[in-house]
Amino acid sequence: MTVKMKLSPFRTAMLSAVAFSAFTGLSQSAHAQTEEAEAESSRTLDTVTVTARNRAESLQDVPMSITALDEEAMAAKNIASLDDLAKFTSGFSFESFSGGFAMPTIRGQSQTRVTALEVNVSTFFDEVYMPRSWAIDIGTSTLSRIEVVKGPQSARYGRNAFAGAINYIPFKASGGLDGPTGSVVGTVGSDERLDYGFNGAIPLGDRFAVGATYMSSEYDGSWGNSHPYAGVDIGPGTSGNSGGWDNSSYSLTAFAEPVDGWTIEAGFYNFDVSREIGANQQFSEANGDFNCGSVRNFGTNSLFCGEVPGPVEDIAIDPRAYGVQSDTDITRIQTSYDLTDEIELSYLFGRVKGEVDIANMTVPDAVNCGPVCEFQNAPIGAIDYDSHEFGLDYEGDSWRGGIGAFISEGQDDYEFEYVIANGISSDNFPSLPDDTTAQRFPLTNSTTLTDIESIFAELQYSLPNDKTRVGVEARYSETKITSINNVSGNVIGEKFIAVTPRFTLEHDLTEDALLYASVAKGAKAGGFNPTAVAEEYRVFDEEVNWTTEVGAKTTWLGGNLIVNGAVFYTDWSDMQVTSPDPSSSDPQAVTITLNLGNATVYGGELDFNYLATDNLSFDGTFSYSKGEFSDGTTDASFTRTPGSCDGMACPLSGDISGNAISRTPGEQASLGVKWEDQLSIWNDPTWSIRGDLSWQSEQYVTSMNLATIPSRTLLGANASMVWDNFDVSLWVKNLTDESYVSNSYVVILPFGNTYQTFYGPRRSFGMTAKYHF
Repeated sequence: MTVKMKLSPFRTAMLSAVAFSAFTGLSQSAHAQTEEAEAESSRTLDTVTVTARNRAESLQDVPMSITALDEEAMAAKNIASLDDLAKFTSGFSFESFSGGFAMPTIRGQSQTRVTALEVNVSTFFDEVYMPRSWAIDIGTSTLSRIEVVKGPQSARYGRNAFAGAINYIPFKASGGLDGPTGSVVGTVGSDERLDYGFNGAIPLGDRFAVGATYMSSEYDGSWGNSHPYAGVDIGPGTSGNSGGWDNSSYSLTAFAEPVDGWTIEAGFYNFDVSREIGANQQFSEANGDFNCGSVRNFGTNSLFCGEVPGPVEDIAIDPRAYGVQSDTDITRIQTSYDLTDEIELSYLFGRVKGEVDIANMTVPDAVNCGPVCEFQNAPIGAIDYDSHEFGLDYEGDSWRGGIGAFISEGQDDYEFEYVIANGISSDNFPSLPDDTTAQRFPLTNSTTLTDIESIFAELQYSLPNDKTRVGVEARYSETKITSINNVSGNVIGEKFIAVTPRFTLEHDLTEDALLYASVAKGAKAGGFNPTAVAEEYRVFDEEVNWTTEVGAKTTWLGGNLIVNGAVFYTDWSDMQVTSPDPSSSDPQAVTITLNLGNATVYGGELDFNYLATDNLSFDGTFSYSKGEFSDGTTDASFTRTPGSCDGMACPLSGDISGNAISRTPGEQASLGVKWEDQLSIWNDPTWSIRGDLSWQSEQYVTSMNLATIPSRTLLGANASMVWDNFDVSLWVKNLTDESYVSNSYVVILPFGNTYQTFYGPRRSFGMTAKYHF
């Protein structure tokens, strides 16, 4: 018999307090020891400056769990995408699904709807909200920093910062005020990898500077493609290997300070992304690929139990299939003015405009699919969002705070097509968009209009002891969403109101130890079910969570060891779950979204950096999260008649009470080791060698907890040489050439289920050279 113990928020907070009392007691002891003895190393660790609270401050001074990586750290760890970032960020995972429905997940709060337009983690480009998941994985080549802020941030960031937020901080013109600055970079590598680009900023007088960046990146992909026509160059498509890309980006920025205390920033950023389909396979009920669940239409099992099949060497991708084809423009203008030494007035304008087109093949055999080759062409569409934010901030001796307002309006055009095309042959291989013989069945053609108005405020008070601070943040938001069916002309509209507070208590135990506790509410807006038969099911409500967090930011050993940790408990309610339409008489009716369940998630994160000697350093992360569905929660997609569950592999009722939240690992860890030294030749260059290990535990594919994605361990390495203005590095990712399942999703249908599995990149290596000026 298995006994399950559930912790109340109060008990969790008490256990957290005990744990951190012991933790910080050790910190005090270590601090005292360093005052008595000289540190072994003459160097100390640098701390990253972050802007997670819309002001520049040391990471160690922020009472939130944040992973922040600057340009140097991203280069050392070979981070070029959100998938790479997830390997080195505690409590953060990422699923790309070839980019169309990318899913960042923080603290195990993975959403059940893979195709949802809204996701549980908000992404911002220098404080400008990026409204769709296909636009968020922009790469790191033109960035100065990435910040992952964990825990609900709806009070500060607003829309959909339900579980946390990702902040991209780009290269800016302001860096050129003190003189010309920038770099030129190039990379060559395996599988036709070729990158080149630059960033630079120059002053134009004492108070004005301009900057620009450009980057081009090409790659053939690390997975071989066994399709007989893999070498056919179809655009858009997947030519040669699979998983490659041809991306470019550029920016133009300006910074001005017309008078003391008045600053103006402006920037235009473009990201042109062309990605191929990554290595993947489909397994189907019709082919007899499954081993559990009901026996239905084809005389075969309808579900899969155990580890999903791993990658095979012979992966075939139809060259007509393609991943994200997108073009995104971001315009940003910000100005701030110091009314007094304590009061600042600010305004931020943002515009995000982009187009996307994706076509994934959905057949088990991509070579012999003719005469019926099936593609899912989705999402196809465009976004156009404007936002305005006004703020008034005050900072005094004991009080600091601010008030502000946010207004946004946007349009999202979305299409989902099911496409049937003829088999490919040597004399017939048009690209999918150009194939006039293909049959196209529109499943969704809609326009969504979103208008947001919100007001927000923050207040913090420092107690007379100058060591303890209490704070409160709150946001009131009205989100009006209008959904237009472009085929039928039907229009549905609804206003969603959310009040999202956050309360914080922080205390400086010593100069090197900050303790904090917070309670915050996260909210994600509801939406529509235009196809629902009954009017009562045509709107689904927002989902919310309350999260209690206790954490510590500590520096030990005279600045040579930084250890940050946090534990949390999340109560998640009104989860938005895909379900058959209860009001439809058709048992095979299309699915809709309902607020069907609740869940709890608890866990913790630990990050450290340790400078052991002048030459040897370590860094690492560890996170644990346990998320499970609450009693009475059902996943009705498994109960559609004829249902997949047989009462043995899974209950006929679709009950998922006590099951783990799917598509997120329970544990993650990383460890980096670096040796650095100087050579007594060539102007005393500094050389270094670094190794990185990342690991994550297995995860469930669905809420029924039947199929699992196995755990994985990946290794990477980087060797570099740095002169005054020049550095060169040799790097390798997936050093041992592991083949592994990166993510998977399941389509549950009465007439046949399918599992789609995606595979992570194989080994790649290269050389990067950079010149700084």
